[in-house]
Amino acid sequence: MKFLLNFYNSLLHRHDIIAKKVYPSNPGLNLVKEDVAKQFKKNIDCVVINAVRGSFGSSEFIIEAKVYDSAEKLVSIEPKLKVKKVEAGK
Repeated sequence: MKFLLNFYNSLLHRHDIIAKKVYPSNPGLNLVKEDVAKQFKKNIDCVVINAVRGSFGSSEFIIEAKVYDSAEKLVSIEPKLKVKKVEAGK
């Protein structure tokens, strides 16, 4: 995974990242979430994926994500709709 942007926001206690990674096919949100969590050595519950974008014919994907310091910070900061969506994806 190659990071294009890795910014730590100390006010919101999270890393805002934009990364580029090669996958053989469309990875899906769960696989990307696992990869990002493993990269930052965090629990999967602390990761929110904003977007996974790929170009037609390319195996390179752009990942936009937020990695929180703890799951409690994620729940207190993210909009409630996103929190429900993340919990439903378990």
